[in-house]
This record gives sequence, C-alpha cells and structure tokens, in this order.
Amino acid sequence: MHALKRYLIVVLLGAAAMVFSSCATIHGVDQSQPARSFKLSTAHIQLNQPLLPGEERPESLFIPKNPNEPLIMLAISGGGSRAAYYASRVMQELDNVPCPSGRGSVLDNVRVISGVSAGSLAAAWYIVNYDTRRSPDFFQRFCKAMAVNLQWRTYGHMVIFPPAVLELVITGLTRTELLANEIEKLLGRPATFNDLLSQRYHSSDPPPIFIANGTVYNTCQRLVMTNLPPQCFPPIIDQRGKHVAMADVDAEMLYRILQPMHFEDIGSDIGSYRVAEAVAASAAYPILLAPYRLKVYPNNVPDKLYKRRDPELLQSSWVQVADGGLYDNLGVDSLVSIIKTFKRSQPVLLLVIDADAKTEIVKLARPRSWGPLSVIMRLYDIGALRPLALYSDVVNTIHDPNKWGVVFIRMEAYDAKTDNIVQKIPTAFKIDKKHREVLDIAAAQNVARMSGSIIQILKDLRGDGGKTVKRQGASRTSQ
Repeated sequence: MHALKRYLIVVLLGAAAMVFSSCATIHGVDQSQPARSFKLSTAHIQLNQPLLPGEERPESLFIPKNPNEPLIMLAISGGGSRAAYYASRVMQELDNVPCPSGRGSVLDNVRVISGVSAGSLAAAWYIVNYDTRRSPDFFQRFCKAMAVNLQWRTYGHMVIFPPAVLELVITGLTRTELLANEIEKLLGRPATFNDLLSQRYHSSDPPPIFIANGTVYNTCQRLVMTNLPPQCFPPIIDQRGKHVAMADVDAEMLYRILQPMHFEDIGSDIGSYRVAEAVAASAAYPILLAPYRLKVYPNNVPDKLYKRRDPELLQSSWVQVADGGLYDNLGVDSLVSIIKTFKRSQPVLLLVIDADAKTEIVKLARPRSWGPLSVIMRLYDIGALRPLALYSDVVNTIHDPNKWGVVFIRMEAYDAKTDNIVQKIPTAFKIDKKHREVLDIAAAQNVARMSGSIIQILKDLRGDGGKTVKRQGASRTSQ
C-alpha cells in the first residue's frame, strides 16, 4: 500500500511539474531534441564519504592567468535553462572580447566560476569540457547541451511511461537524484571533484576553479561545493559593530548564517563526490525537487576547523541541501568571501551573468491570494536584490576600493517587444526554440554593450590609465 501511494504521488508530481514548466501549456516533446527511448536507470547514487586524514582540500593560490593582470572571477545566476543557455551564449561572446594586454580573451582569463542552480550547470559543463574548448564546435556543443529538456529526460516522461516510476518506488531515489544522473550524461562523462582537481594540476592550461552553491535547510547557511579549502570562505562580515548589542544566542545565529559551510565542516570528503550531484543539489528548487541528503561525520571534522564547528549541527546525522538561490541567486556571495582572503592590493574583476527576470511592481486590479509558487518566486526576488545593494559597500570595506571592479551582464533586450519575450521566459529546465533565439540576440547585444566597460576597468586595474568608467560608491561598477 505504501509503495502504491508513493507511485501515485510521484506520477502526479511529475504531471504537475510538466504543467508548471510549460506555464499551463502542454507543449509535448521538444522536436529539436533527439528521440529518446525510455528505460529504467541503473545509476547508483553514492553516499558522500567521510574525510580521512590527509584528504583535506589543498591550499590554492589565486594567480591571474597572465602576470600583472587582474584576477577575473565569474558568477553565473540561477534561473533554469534560461540561465544556463544565456550563460553559454554570454560566455561565447566573452570569448571574442580580447583582454587589453593582448593575452587571450576575457573568458580565457577567468580563473574562478561560481554558479547557482542552472548557473552551476553551465559552469560545470564548461569546466568539465575545458580541454576541448579550442575545437571549432565547442560553443555549439555547449549551447546545445544547455538547451536540453532535462525535465522531460528526468521525470516528465513518467506521465506517459509510468513504469519509469518504479525506479523511484523500488530504489528510494528522489527526483533530484535522477536529475543528477541526467546531468552527468549531459556533462559528457562522469566527473568527481578529484577529477577536477587532477585536471587543474596536470594541465599546462588549467581550467577555472568550480564552485557550486547550495542552501542548507538545517542551518540556513550557504554550502560551497568546491575543491577550494574551507579557509577560502570566511564570513563576509565577522564583527557585530562597536556599538551594537544583542543577545549572545542572536550573535551566534547571525555569525552562523554568514559563515559558509564546507564539506569538511561536516567531516566529509568532497573529492569522490560527483560534480553532477553538486549541480543537482544547487538546483533543488523547493517543493518541485527534494533537497539533497548529505551524511554528517562529526568525528572526521579536522581539528583546524575547531572555530568553524557547529556543535548542534554535528549532532544531526544528515544535512539537507536545496537550491542555492534561496541564499544568493547570483553566486556573488562566495566570490566576496574569497576576496576577503586576498591582499587588499590584489586587482580583481568580478563578472556577473545575471539571468534573473526583472523585478517589477505587481499591479493588482482585484484582491487575490498568491499561490505557493508565486510566493516562492517573489522570495527569490527579494533575497537576490537586498544583498546585491550591499555587496559594493562590503567589498570596499574588506578590499582596496581602487583595486576591484564589477560588471553585470543582465539578461535584457533593447526593444520593448523582444524584452517582453525575454522577461517572460519561464524558470524551468527546458527552453524552446523561440526563447533560445531571443536569448541569442540579447547575449550578443549585452556583451557588446558591456565590453567597453570590461576593457576599461581592466585597464584601470592594470594601471594603464584611461577614461574613468561609471562608479558606484568608490568601486568600479557597470551594469
């Protein structure tokens, strides 16, 4: 009886997800995707492993690709296939923007990529396939992969092929874990974080460092899934202020929320963890996808992380990780933490690919109740915009204001009709041909519009002088 109930629930949720993803319109199978037979998967989801002595993530030096150049870091927002596809097209355009030094393109010089949800999918595909990026069809394959209908591949087909639900009933897998299996196929090969580490250390042209961001339900913290060690992620604000008084329990809670969580903080080794699982965890949208489960190993937390330990959390057997957009949908927060560890004189340029739809005032002609999904999406808007307004001031506090800059490459179009289409592309792991075409136009226009600011800021940070770009506060900020 229990298995039958679960079977019916999964079928209904699959149908609901299909309806939601197409905004109440049933489109059927995307004809641009190759035909695919349905069969039960035999993929096995491995439990995250305990951290053994000597297996801690190694120290990393943040060195620009070329000497005397600013360090370039890239953040990619969440937003479903809309964000993943837009990111792939923006990155293709950035590959055509030359650095002012003449040493490669702007994209060539990116050394760290922080992604959230589908933004982490784009980052993962680029990094896993980095060694083939000089092939003529690289960006064609990249964009095609980001346009794949992952919803249909993962669970949408269960509506017309119910036996596939048996995989969930029999194995106990969640839809998020099935999504991880499909993401791994999309990446082109199985890849763990140890594989990414080997790729960096054994290549004459190492790929950027990868960071996937999740949100920990247990503690409301940001989880960083990366090969960087925990000490690269201090809280961006670690003092309550000279004249600020609050209860110790409140101060501890505030500090905990601002302290990013790392695999080693729960005594776990990320090395054997699959990149696809990190992406799926980062994309586990509330209600539609179950949070990812991570085992806690309290006896394996390194002594050097004593100050970061959370005794209450270590009493829990599991942590549950959901969509990184609940904490920060841009992926900027992790990069700000990293900047805090730099010398104040290190020149840094942040590039932010922002595929969030514009936040607009909702005009109501009559009183109505907001549905749960509408409420969640509005919470994402609020959570993304409020910290964004503060990041500039925070970075100016922890870094030399004259040694960093940021450029936002927003998803928008420059005529009303096209922009209206762009802003209404749904947040889902699917994207149709019409929407891909308008994002092609938007990406080219937006990078062309911002490339002058990128080049000028790089010149300023190198000390080449030149025209001053638009500034927000004391930092160089272009949007």
